Amino acid sequence: MKNNIIHIALAANHRYQPGLLVTMVSMIRSTAHKERLRFHILSEGLTEEDKAIVTSMAEEYGAQKPEFHEPDMNFIKSRFAAYKNSHAAFLRLFLCDIFNFDWILYADVDTLWLRDVSELWSLRDDSVSLLWCKDVPSITHGVRLYSKWNPDFDESKYACSGVALMNLKRLREINLPEKAASFVAKWGTPFFVDQDILNYICRDDARLIPEYWDCMMPTKEAANGLVYHFNGIGSMFNSNFSGWRPLYYVWFRYYYDFILKKPNKKVCGA
Repeated sequence: MKNNIIHIALAANHRYQPGLLVTMVSMIRSTAHKERLRFHILSEGLTEEDKAIVTSMAEEYGAQKPEFHEPDMNFIKSRFAAYKNSHAAFLRLFLCDIFNFDWILYADVDTLWLRDVSELWSLRDDSVSLLWCKDVPSITHGVRLYSKWNPDFDESKYACSGVALMNLKRLREINLPEKAASFVAKWGTPFFVDQDILNYICRDDARLIPEYWDCMMPTKEAANGLVYHFNGIGSMFNSNFSGWRPLYYVWFRYYYDFILKKPNKKVCGA
């Protein structure tokens, strides 16, 4: 059983608890062998009540009991400047130090999964550090405008780190945390934070996988997506959110049906 475990890292604070639940539950419900899923929750402010709800839903839907990790942020704070008043954006760079196994699947908590996670897990390739999807053109254009750290930047290879298979063994071997700290010391915090850093350090040590594993909202590819990535969904977790963007109904319907378990007529009707 140990060798069949699919390790999944999700990071959230109290505000992002709804997204954490949707991401986790949709992963479980889409996976045939749910007992293989072990969630590692990186908590930066989840309450004990939040953790109890996450644990209850993971076990109710058939996954293993999740593990919660409270990373020591002191080292990160000593090497990196806060981004939007938080250091959590740099956590992805330290997963190879936080966990001692070889591979982990990292997913942002603004994703919704409609395909068996084991299919993505089976794509692991020990010859590279990362497997991820190409970012949308509008984002890569922004990187070209704002990033000065790589004059030979190849826009066609720039990837989104919101869904990433991470070869932790290889990232430990190249000492990713130290290289990331050196990058920031030289260039400062880049526009897309840890995503830019990973693209720079692993630019020749990563492989792109089909974009349907990370369909960013809203794009025409979303209709065929296996994983919906609702970029900018954070505002939806505020009680005063009133905006509706295409396909956000999909997220809200999932939240009402499988998390709150109280179908909402307005959302379901749409």
